[in-house]
Amino acid sequence: MIRNCIIIGGGVAGPATALTLSKVGIQCSIYELRDTPATIGGAINLTPNALEILHDLGVEVSGCLVESIDLFSIYRTQKLGEIPFRKPGRQARRVLRKTLQDELLKVVDAAGIKVTYGSKLVGIVKDLENNKITAKFSNGSSASAEFVIGCDGVHSAVRTTYVEPERAATYTGVASAYAFVPTSSIKSPVHFATTALNMSRSGSMLTSFHDQEKSSVYLAAVMQLPGQDSKESWKARGADKDSTLQEIHRRYRDSAFPCIPEMIDQVTEFIFYPVFALSAGGKWSRGNALLIGDAAHTMPPQGQSVGLALEDSILLSRVFDTFPKKPVQNIFRIYEDTRRPRINEAWIAATNQWENVKDTPWWAFLLKEWFTWLYLWWARDSFEKSHDYDIRKTELVLA
Repeated sequence: MIRNCIIIGGGVAGPATALTLSKVGIQCSIYELRDTPATIGGAINLTPNALEILHDLGVEVSGCLVESIDLFSIYRTQKLGEIPFRKPGRQARRVLRKTLQDELLKVVDAAGIKVTYGSKLVGIVKDLENNKITAKFSNGSSASAEFVIGCDGVHSAVRTTYVEPERAATYTGVASAYAFVPTSSIKSPVHFATTALNMSRSGSMLTSFHDQEKSSVYLAAVMQLPGQDSKESWKARGADKDSTLQEIHRRYRDSAFPCIPEMIDQVTEFIFYPVFALSAGGKWSRGNALLIGDAAHTMPPQGQSVGLALEDSILLSRVFDTFPKKPVQNIFRIYEDTRRPRINEAWIAATNQWENVKDTPWWAFLLKEWFTWLYLWWARDSFEKSHDYDIRKTELVLA
């Protein structure tokens, strides 16, 4: 029997999952909400284990080689510490999310996997008699297969219409805004080799090159902001470009590194978005539908969310390959039991780190500066362990 599936979401997780499942003989079709390939987000950090997965899928990205993420306080020029990627052959890369998506879609196309755009999911229906599940779209079309995989992000329609409708994403209290600045336009010395996290009392700003030539710097500020009471209010706040610029100027104008305010001054528009997350745990599957990546476990940004989604796709294909005759629901149970410990650990770490980007009194920030180097020294082994984690070798948990 040839298995087949419907994948909802054409960003990063969807194409990756289609590629991994197709490698074990499962026919996949991808359905994407938007009319053309598109993704939200700037430049992402791909950890060494994420790059290995992409290589196995036949996806190669260049980007900027990252040997460390350097941590600074914007109020002093002394480096507080680093998150290292210095082991030979184990460097990270900073790459545009859109570039990664484009490269994935090229391999998807070469593999003969169909992507249907303009397909907004509005419902999922079980067909018990034929052991099928049907996805219904707003344009009146539908598609049926043995199972559905939701790779449609934090506001997943697969989750909210079928798997666990009551589990809605919630605002973290922090928003992000990003922009790009040509390196050639920066006159002041740049204080980072490739990537720096610049901490302040009022959030933090990531500054990073994202291409091999280091021709452009990616700026990404995170800042505590009040929530809005509706989707329309968030859209209005995002459209208020002047307020976003003023907010970022206010928070980072006192930087001891002249290049930071200089780069901000050159930006005419920051792309603004509120950061949403899911609560820990939750349901990942219902019947013959399963959630993957952010649709299942969106957590505050911690630099490896794309890597976690790639791991999800590899593990799922491993379980199908290992147990080709098991019912889909049994496959999903083995997948979940194996995957949850890694995700729970990442969720706790991400949530704890996220509290550090919220507004801080002076005395608390001084303590944070002092403790940062100690924490980075203490956590060094756990960083390396996480970056070396190999989902391809993880022992499957059998109920």
